[in-house]
Amino acid sequence: MFDTQQRYGHTAKKMITLTHEGREQIQTFADAHGMNFSATIESLALIGMKADLTALLIPLLREVVDKAIQRNFNRIAKLSLIGAAEAAMAHDLATMLLLQLIRQEATANPDYFEDVMLVSHDPADELDARIRAMYNEARQLARSRQQRLLETPLQELVTRLTDSAIEEDEEESDA
Repeated sequence: MFDTQQRYGHTAKKMITLTHEGREQIQTFADAHGMNFSATIESLALIGMKADLTALLIPLLREVVDKAIQRNFNRIAKLSLIGAAEAAMAHDLATMLLLQLIRQEATANPDYFEDVMLVSHDPADELDARIRAMYNEARQLARSRQQRLLETPLQELVTRLTDSAIEEDEEESDA
C-alpha cells in the first residue's frame, strides 16, 4: 500500500468531530471514488474553498489509479500464474507423449529407431512431406484455437478456468 505522506506531502493528524450523517456521506463518497477517508475530506474541503482544481485533481486521480491497480493486481497475477501453470502442464503432457512414442519405436525397431523417428525436410520424400503437412495442419488448427481464446472476454476465461478447476478437484476427490 502507498504511504499517504508520499502522495500528499507532509501530513499531520487532526482530530475533528463530524455528525454521523456527515461521516456516512463522506465515507460513501470515498468508497464510490476509491479514496481513503482523509483524502476525501481534504479534497472536498479544498473544493468547497474554491481551491485550484487542477492542482487538486492530480492527487485525486493518482489515488483513484493507485486503488484500481491495487484492486486488480491480484487478479492479473492470478491469471498470469494460471497461464504459466497451464503451459507447464501442456509441456509435461507433450513430453510424456513424445517419450511414449519414442519408446514404442524403440521397442518395435530397437536397432534403428533413431532413423525411423526422423522426419525429413526433403520435399522429394513423399511420406515425410505428408507427415509435415499433417503437422502444419494441426499447428494451424491450434493457432486458430489460440486466436479464439485470445479474443474471449477475460471474465468468461476466468469462469471457464474456475469451472474446470472445480471439476478436476471433484474428479480427484472421487478417485
